[in-house]
Amino acid sequence: RVTSAGQALVVLAAARAAAQGKSLQEVRQAADAVVQHMHLFFAVDTLEYLHRGGRIGGASRYLGTVLNIKPILYFDLDGKLDALERARTKGKALQRLTALAEEKANGHPLHLGVIHANAPQIAQDFRDQITRHLQCKEVFTLELSPVIGVHVGPGTIGIALYAEN
Repeated sequence: RVTSAGQALVVLAAARAAAQGKSLQEVRQAADAVVQHMHLFFAVDTLEYLHRGGRIGGASRYLGTVLNIKPILYFDLDGKLDALERARTKGKALQRLTALAEEKANGHPLHLGVIHANAPQIAQDFRDQITRHLQCKEVFTLELSPVIGVHVGPGTIGIALYAEN
């Protein structure tokens, strides 16, 4: 459920608690609180790797490619990568990621990690766009871990976030 930039956000929260002189139990509670409120979303650029991994069939891959479909995936509460919805273009998929972040922020500042699979410039542009649109208390960019990258392929852009409350 928490991987890649999500793990980084947990570690940063624990480090902040430790730097404030909190006890080991309080540091753990700070980390656990972040895990409980963490959200991870990914906009997949190519359907090839979802097909290779058996997540979609050949016909879905073909039609999705022809129609320029960009699936938006998320980690459910059990840590399973699952489909949330589909967008028609990469731009619309990134707009939807921004909207999802705004929904999860619910008016609060965000702790945000932007994740990419071999797409550093797209990730930087997306980071610039999302930070102009939303209030972020902390934001960073990381390359997607191979554990997820093998399933979603190059060009994927994701976000890991939790709202400050």
